[in-house]
Amino acid sequence: MGRLLPLLLLFTVTGLRADEWWAWSSMDLWKSAQGQAKAWLFLGNRLDADDSSYVQIVSPRFRHALNSWLDLGLGASFLSIESPASVERHGQFRPELEINPHVDLTPHLTLEWRNRMEWRWNEEEPFTTHRLRNRLQLAWTLPRPLGPVTRVFASNEWLTDLHQRRLGENRLVPFGLTLHAGRHADLDLFYMITSAHAQPAWRHESVFGTCLRLKF
Repeated sequence: MGRLLPLLLLFTVTGLRADEWWAWSSMDLWKSAQGQAKAWLFLGNRLDADDSSYVQIVSPRFRHALNSWLDLGLGASFLSIESPASVERHGQFRPELEINPHVDLTPHLTLEWRNRMEWRWNEEEPFTTHRLRNRLQLAWTLPRPLGPVTRVFASNEWLTDLHQRRLGENRLVPFGLTLHAGRHADLDLFYMITSAHAQPAWRHESVFGTCLRLKF
């Protein structure tokens, strides 16, 4: 079963229809001796075939555990946003602050609540497009790996536009898997439904995403 599982996952993923593809990766850069603090580099690519947009992000990040159930995080994100149709490109800079509670409901079941404040500056625009991001994630680490699968997770994130004072976007991940990809690597595969508040109604798109995490 362990050898067949990757093929079954591949057939399942390719059977899903997705409007966008998000490819993320992160690489650990430093960790304290006690493991309470760490720094890493986050990289992302986002391709939207329907809207013909391409987004790249580079984000150095830092996190410190204030205690056993609460983390404080800092980040600085640099984005390049391109429209191949119009051949237009602009940059975005985002200082970020996170306050993240988490709790182990059982020895294998964890609930995480990520709360991120983003100060967003779009190139050649006023510094007013700030937003608040709140994500709840429930993750179950398998007591014993099932082939390469080590974890199952689901999450929902709602993004509030503080300039317009309204909910601007929702990102629902009904199902995701974490695969053991090597001695120092894990790979997440997930399916996401994004909902954007486009006047006069909400617009929904599906996303297939991957996240490769390198730990040294």
